[in-house]
Amino acid sequence: MEISLNGQNAFLVKTVSGTVICDPANEDEATFVPSSAADDTVVTAVLRSRPANSTFRRSGRFAGSDVISHPGEYEIGDLGLRGIPLPIEEESKKTVTSFRIDAENMAVFMLGRPKTSPDSRTVQAIGHVDVLLLDAARLEMDVKELSSLIGALDPSIVLANGFDADSEEASPMLKSLLGETGGNQANSDPQLRVSVSKRNLPDDRQLVVLRPRS
Repeated sequence: MEISLNGQNAFLVKTVSGTVICDPANEDEATFVPSSAADDTVVTAVLRSRPANSTFRRSGRFAGSDVISHPGEYEIGDLGLRGIPLPIEEESKKTVTSFRIDAENMAVFMLGRPKTSPDSRTVQAIGHVDVLLLDAARLEMDVKELSSLIGALDPSIVLANGFDADSEEASPMLKSLLGETGGNQANSDPQLRVSVSKRNLPDDRQLVVLRPRS
């Protein structure tokens, strides 16, 4: 499994069972940008946590990709997808959709953009997580609450965006997250892509910052 950024914010999760783009912010991020190492990529689905906020339309090469934005169980070929509703704010009936992606005997969880952490029942429903995707560029959750959620989900790897490749500056949320976990921008060494397999999952949790393509 290979995970990178598609554009500035969206995560691109490429597996042997299919490829998904997670929560694109605009039309460019909803369309795969090929590179020399990924010309063979076929996008299976586009996952959106807040469908009402999306103003772009599917077009061009990926007009046939499934767009999923609601809770439920989905199977696209060998790729397992589960949309899980999370409240936007405490005591709010409005929700965002987080997604659990099951492929290659691993579980990847896209948190989406809630403003409060899920309750214990929802955490139990999410289940075991190997890799957690955090949108530190747009997430508005309190960082201590987020740190507590990470502890509850107990992923082996946390992948975060929020690093600007041009200015080499981290977003405020990413800086706070790195500070909360004892890291900093200098030693986080932002990566262009990360390859993950069940065999190479670390024993101790790792926080990895992904940087966008230049």
